[in-house]
Amino acid sequence: MTKAQELIREYRIELLGERLAVLNGKQLPQKVIAEIKEAKQEIIAELKGREEAIKQAEEAERQEEIRAIKAGEKKIKLHYHDGEYLMGWEVYGEEAELLEELGLAEHVNGWGYLVKDEVVKALGEEFTYAEAAEYARPALEAEEAKKQQKEQERQAKFDEAKETGKPVLLNKWITNCRDPKEECSLDVHYRYAMPDGSTKHDWH
Repeated sequence: MTKAQELIREYRIELLGERLAVLNGKQLPQKVIAEIKEAKQEIIAELKGREEAIKQAEEAERQEEIRAIKAGEKKIKLHYHDGEYLMGWEVYGEEAELLEELGLAEHVNGWGYLVKDEVVKALGEEFTYAEAAEYARPALEAEEAKKQQKEQERQAKFDEAKETGKPVLLNKWITNCRDPKEECSLDVHYRYAMPDGSTKHDWH
């Protein structure tokens, strides 16, 4: 055991940011304080190493749980919450994040992850990740196709701008008036595809 490890164990030293906190609840003799100061960098390195080891272990545990869920070794279980303001089917932990990625659950602030009613009707209260992924596949494929179509339409406008040498309107939207000095209630914003491949934002 190193000197730093002995001091950490003996005086219950913890790391608060870059500072050391002694939690043994007793007044330390000047000799001990001097020892701690002398070994400060080694103590900090030891404590940071322990923190990193804990993080790595937690991440390894998280990844193992994800693997088990995706492999079907662990089923996704829903829990019904009957609250005063919100009620519905909840899911927790890695199961919640996996269902959110599939578009089958959404995070509600101050409440947790809510699973859509149609998912429960189709899959029940307990199901495998493979069953959830298969159920979500048509909607995910449709969403991906929609994204690709939008990207193709956007790229076509940049191609047009490059060919013609003129700006091409990408989109427009309306907001409240940005300039309090002007007598207006609304601004109309325009974003253009420019011939050089950049975008330009303008408003009136």
